[in-house]
Amino acid sequence: MAHIELTDVEVEYPVYSSGRQRSILTFAAHRASFGKVAREAGQIPTVAALNGISFELKEGDRLALMGRNGSGKSTLLKVCAGLILPDRGKVDIRGSRASILTLGSSLDPDKSGIENVHMIGQLLGVSGKERKLLLEDVADFTELSDFLHLPVRTYSSGMTVRLLFALATSVERDILIVDEVIGAGDAHFVEKAAKRVRAMFERAKILVLATHSGEIATQLCNQALWVHGGRPMMTGAPDAVWDAYINQRPPLEAVA
Repeated sequence: MAHIELTDVEVEYPVYSSGRQRSILTFAAHRASFGKVAREAGQIPTVAALNGISFELKEGDRLALMGRNGSGKSTLLKVCAGLILPDRGKVDIRGSRASILTLGSSLDPDKSGIENVHMIGQLLGVSGKERKLLLEDVADFTELSDFLHLPVRTYSSGMTVRLLFALATSVERDILIVDEVIGAGDAHFVEKAAKRVRAMFERAKILVLATHSGEIATQLCNQALWVHGGRPMMTGAPDAVWDAYINQRPPLEAVA
């Protein structure tokens, strides 16, 4: 059974520097973390990337993460993907996971789209016979046609997103974690992605999606979390949270 539960999760990043660099790096870290910089033993400054994050997702839940760049969304996604362990707090995640966290990071730019499909399919444990079906599914969803025979480095960002999203959603996984890349697609792709995710959720999966689009959040998700400076500001229905975020009107208790 798919399940994600985070309780009072905190993540800190150390900022290493020489004596001459320390003052300017500390200032930059202070600005980048919205003022939340601590000093640990040995006078090493640390950026508080996440602070007091708690939520629970069950099968069928779809969570949109909202917040400006540097707010902690990507770090939170990496915690959910199992790529980062929290410094404090508890993380309980059950179920297999697929993630798209960095555009193109899992693709070999010098290989063709077809070669990448076979390579990633093999890494995912898809048999040779099933990889043929995987390629057919990816070709149908992406509509890349002859571009699948070309090196991925020749693709536009939108084409790369189509290929990555198709691969991430073509093999059954309990939990799908996506960092904003759906927003790089055109309106036609966004609608196709929404239909594909809805089809996945008919089989009871969990989606965690960081996005800068209120439309995408309301289309794909039934919950939303607004984070600012690594702290939770508001949770609720995607349209209500988006309205508060875009108008910068957090509940008073969230910023106390």
